[in-house]
Amino acid sequence: MMVFHVPEDPEWLKAFGRVSVVHTHLNHILRMLIKTLANVTVEVALNATDSDGSAALRDRIKKLAKQRLGEGAALLGVQDIVERCRRVTERRNSLIHSTIASDWLGTEAMYRAGFTAAPLPAAQNLESLEKEIGQLIGEID
Repeated sequence: MMVFHVPEDPEWLKAFGRVSVVHTHLNHILRMLIKTLANVTVEVALNATDSDGSAALRDRIKKLAKQRLGEGAALLGVQDIVERCRRVTERRNSLIHSTIASDWLGTEAMYRAGFTAAPLPAAQNLESLEKEIGQLIGEID
């Protein structure tokens, strides 16, 4: 039997939280890319995309980039970044949307519908994901 569990390791919790925060930064910078591609103000871009999730932001960027940039190297560069954003978001989602629980022995695991239970990732893995997201933010900015 599994019971809900909140890990107690402060380094793990810190790394987990930082992934969540930096991913929100990624979504913000995607909104700013939409602002640039659509040639609108920050306020308009933020209001227009306020309830959009990561996938919707990426889809809009792909459409705007094709319209604005046409076929060529610049468009391919945007598409490359958008795909890498999709991959890190997928990894982030597998963390954030999983339920953490422990068994009667205290073994911690992450559970998500459609997936097999998995051990908690090491704090270093979370830190690597945070850095990868941060690198994408830098490239987009």
